[in-house]
Amino acid sequence: MGNIWSSPATARMTSWCAPPARGVLSFEITGYSQHRALGAGTFIQSAAMDVGGYRWCIRCYPNGDSRKESKGYVGVYLELLSKKAEVRALYELWLVDQEKGGRCSSLIYSARAPTLFSTRDAAAGGPKVCWGAGWNKLMEWNALEASSSPYLKDDRLVIECHVTVIREPWVVESSSSSSAAAAVEAPRRSLSQDFSKLLETKIGADVTFKVQGQAFAAHTCVLAARSPVFRAQFSGEHGAQQRSVTIQAEDMEPAVFEALLRFVYTDSVSPSMAGLGADEKTEMWERLLVAAVRYDVEGLKLVCERALSEGLDADTVASVLVLAARLNCDVLRDACVEYIAGTCRHRLRDVVASDGYGHLKASYPAVFVDLFEKVARIR
Repeated sequence: MGNIWSSPATARMTSWCAPPARGVLSFEITGYSQHRALGAGTFIQSAAMDVGGYRWCIRCYPNGDSRKESKGYVGVYLELLSKKAEVRALYELWLVDQEKGGRCSSLIYSARAPTLFSTRDAAAGGPKVCWGAGWNKLMEWNALEASSSPYLKDDRLVIECHVTVIREPWVVESSSSSSAAAAVEAPRRSLSQDFSKLLETKIGADVTFKVQGQAFAAHTCVLAARSPVFRAQFSGEHGAQQRSVTIQAEDMEPAVFEALLRFVYTDSVSPSMAGLGADEKTEMWERLLVAAVRYDVEGLKLVCERALSEGLDADTVASVLVLAARLNCDVLRDACVEYIAGTCRHRLRDVVASDGYGHLKASYPAVFVDLFEKVARIR
């Protein structure tokens, strides 16, 4: 009898990584002057909040922490409260503009790379404890407490920390073979993938948008859930009967509307940016920002403002500032003013020589007041 050969068992490992978890911690400090009167190194904490399965809070040092170089500054930190935990996270520190009724905030500090937060016990072989991260020089006392400061009004200060928790991959299946029972795999699909498929297949679509002759099928229930403007448009007896909508806006191109729809369904515009050059991406971000403001898609508006803020240069900052002023995008406007105020002399000449500077000077003179005050603080 000849030998019978069977194929070897195949080892298999499956893992998946959940999307980042995001949250915003808001810390309102009333009676700021009384807290400032406390000694250096004394801190106050916000209430705890769960983001990505971990507990976080804001730790504020109104009179500076105990380090000598922190004297004269307010220090703010993001603190990990979960015990024996280790997690990577991105964070941003914002101050709320009190003069605008708390509707606007200014980005003061942004971590450029994920920070490792750890509260593991070093004695047990874990890494050195890093309970939190932040900035010991968030703002000078003189600048924060000046009468022109928009952040401290009626002895009240509001700090926001935007947290993005980077989740680690999760291994759900190690080895398997043909003789073993099939292991149950974790779901590989996410909600955004399902909604992306829904947009692409058009199954159940009940409205068609026409943009410069190009048609886009969509679902009114999804649009209404994501945009107050769409919600108002499709509510009521007349709105519910709409099956075709023609968008007349001259500045709305098919590619821009398609990117808007993609974000509404998936919280992402990455496919719309694929293959575009640097200048084309800037133009697309600008047009998407206009669309986001028009349809009140707040998440897309913030994404566009951040993308344009990160791509500023001497040739474009003036024109971007014009756009920010026209659309009342305070985050982007502050970033442009900060860029111009902090630029070196020869780059400032390039800004003045750019095409957008003349339009800015003629149409939005109030911006120059902000710029003058910012330069004065920096000098």
